[in-house]
Amino acid sequence: MNVAPRPIRTPHPDPGGPEVPANVTIKQIAREAGVGIATVSRVMHNHHSVSEDLRQRVRKAIDRLGYEPNPAAQAMRTRSSRTIACAIRDISIPEFASFVWSAERIIRDAGYTLILTNTGDDPRHEADLLKVFAKRRIDGLLLTKSAEAVPELEDAIARVNAPVVLIDREAGNLADSVVIDHRRGIRAAVDHLASFGHTRIALLTGKPHMRPSRERIEGYREGLAANGIPFDERMLQTESFVAEQCFRTTSFMLDGTDRPTAIIAGGMSLLVGVLKAVSLRGLRIPDDLSIVAGCDSDLALLTSPPTTAIRWDIQAWGKASAELLLDRIGGRHSGPGRQMMLPTELVIRGSCGRPPERRSDRP
Repeated sequence: MNVAPRPIRTPHPDPGGPEVPANVTIKQIAREAGVGIATVSRVMHNHHSVSEDLRQRVRKAIDRLGYEPNPAAQAMRTRSSRTIACAIRDISIPEFASFVWSAERIIRDAGYTLILTNTGDDPRHEADLLKVFAKRRIDGLLLTKSAEAVPELEDAIARVNAPVVLIDREAGNLADSVVIDHRRGIRAAVDHLASFGHTRIALLTGKPHMRPSRERIEGYREGLAANGIPFDERMLQTESFVAEQCFRTTSFMLDGTDRPTAIIAGGMSLLVGVLKAVSLRGLRIPDDLSIVAGCDSDLALLTSPPTTAIRWDIQAWGKASAELLLDRIGGRHSGPGRQMMLPTELVIRGSCGRPPERRSDRP
């Protein structure tokens, strides 16, 4: 005997109330609240035309029936998933985590959900992620682009078909961006080290095809020239922003015959690589080597002595990036790409002093 399937029913949130189908519809909410379907729709979309009395009636009906909106269905109807993606090169870096925390607060308060992923600084992986984001109809994207002027990557960003804010990257008219004034920070670091008499000042940073590295290199060379220090290409190392590579580069330089007397770790994650190389060789800071961190951090503060560092407001960075993106999503800005630059400052601590050969010059 064939028996017609019975609809699955769930208990009403109110034990004394009636049972309702598991998939509550807007029509049922309208009937429960004693209003029209259009009124329910306007309440769900926070339309200003609904009176407070009707709004409360509809919301109480929603609560009584235990209605849960279907995000996939909403995305199909509105072409908005209420989702923003954030693709960061390495979320294990504490400063990036702080950036995301700050951005997510702004995004959540605006009614969006943030999804987070690592790019690994790999353009191919990045392009694959961008294709996934395009299929999922994200509403906006925060991105640390791993390469500039790569046509395949530029095309993949354009195909996301949603507003994009680049994080410390050049954007042109492709997107908005929030960048850091690395040039001024590094220039201040070189000036500070030169004031102690250093002339063999090394800068370790990433590949020069990316904006953060280019800006740091320009600040470095400006500082050398301003202090009458000849540029020595051996003192500029542009291998990677990865700490382990920084360790190897620092080790090579410290084992050389004409090693630097001061090192600027020009990246957010490079200080640990420099410190590891210094520690393994039993060198003392600042007696044997002066160090400046390219980004202030808990590590810089907790070293002994605490490390002089270049600082910028990480939380303001995340907040500004999220706000620029929401401006685009909300239609409050539709013009050419905008760039916002955050200032840097040199926080002087105890990791810098006179170079070893000039220590006897003390009065």
